[in-house]
Amino acid sequence: MILRRVVPQLVLTAALLFAQKQKTVKPGFNMFSLEQDIQLGKESAAQIEREMQIVNDPQLTALIDRIGRKLIAANAAEKNNAQFPFSFKVVNDPSINAFALPGGPMFIQTGLIASADNEGQVAGVMGHEMAHVILRHGTNQASKANLIQLPLALAGGMVGNGSMLGSLAQLGIGLGANSVLMKFSRNAESDADLLGARLLHTAGYNPVELARFFEKLEAQSGKGNAMTQFFASHPNPGNRVKNIQADMQFYPRANYQSATPTAEFLAARAAAKALPPPAKRPQQGAVAAPQSGGQMPTTQAPRGFKVQQSPLYAIAYPDDWQSQLAQDQVSLTLGAADGIIRGQNGQNDVGHGVLVAINQVQSQNLDNETNALLKGLLQGNPGVRQTGNAQRVQINGQQAILISLEGQSGMKRGEKEIIRVLTIMHPRGLFNAIFVAPESRWRIADGEYQEMMRSIRF
Repeated sequence: MILRRVVPQLVLTAALLFAQKQKTVKPGFNMFSLEQDIQLGKESAAQIEREMQIVNDPQLTALIDRIGRKLIAANAAEKNNAQFPFSFKVVNDPSINAFALPGGPMFIQTGLIASADNEGQVAGVMGHEMAHVILRHGTNQASKANLIQLPLALAGGMVGNGSMLGSLAQLGIGLGANSVLMKFSRNAESDADLLGARLLHTAGYNPVELARFFEKLEAQSGKGNAMTQFFASHPNPGNRVKNIQADMQFYPRANYQSATPTAEFLAARAAAKALPPPAKRPQQGAVAAPQSGGQMPTTQAPRGFKVQQSPLYAIAYPDDWQSQLAQDQVSLTLGAADGIIRGQNGQNDVGHGVLVAINQVQSQNLDNETNALLKGLLQGNPGVRQTGNAQRVQINGQQAILISLEGQSGMKRGEKEIIRVLTIMHPRGLFNAIFVAPESRWRIADGEYQEMMRSIRF
């Protein structure tokens, strides 16, 4: 009698399992060819690299390259998937995010690495982004949004002539956060979760780590703006964790990499947290320091100050401050003794100090280039606003512009942050220095900043 009861139940269970099928994910409607995806990605990546600070730290690049190679091999094992020339670069940005462009270029922000618990979680987000590329979600959405104008533009022979990004811009298709190329639907997010989890499995990573990282971010959302960028471009499709776990029942048994962080991962995460903060704006293309030797500019330091030299400029700063000259020997972070602070994601930020850079320019017109810089600063920092008209000043006999801004202090909770942006045309581009301090320190900081401005020499 027991056997007669159990056997029908086993048959029913087997029938239910057989009736369940793994969801098929595949690219949708698209008017772009694979070659056009690749060209668009190359052109877009070149623009991104001009606008953001690429990190060449060997520990960070080794981590990302290792994960990338595993995921590429996993995709190659799936013969039905599109194969793209993927590339991977680390961006100095404290926001918790990563993004991939059509055709394969991927950018992983240091805030993501700093926030992950192990290599598998970084691999999870990278696998998710790779899935967006394989499923061609960016150009799929662009195709659906431009059914009338796009066919004529694509038929105009854009491939190979270097004009695809410009031609698409005329149709309103760009690289902004709200562009159809970069902001995906919830259905696209769900499919990228599933394909990304399958790539992780094949690569030897536990797909649960992707789900756990999303869970971690969801639990922290609302506690600060570090997660804002991630969820703005990765809308939660609902039951994200449950969907990934349900898909895993169809995977062959595998021995996954341990969730215990390796020494290599811990070193890379520490390197991400230790990086000097990026300028408070999207980079417009950092200028490289000259490779050949030669005499560097110098300046006179007032009493209580010392001099920081770069191959392209010199500036004095208070002698009890910290100085961090970037690997490019151009970008510079100067901070008061307690002015370099830890953000919520563990990365450094400037609460009282100065950020210096020289950016590539389109012209030698100081007004136009300053306006472009200001636009990027305000767009990249929604909490910052301009508080007065730009002022013309003289720095060592050279025309300069000084702009007043304010925002919320990251150093003193609930307090206003005062910001001054100084721009000067340099022979190599637009020299810009961003002076920051909490309002309660501004009376002292302003005097120091005036001395620093007067000391600038090229």
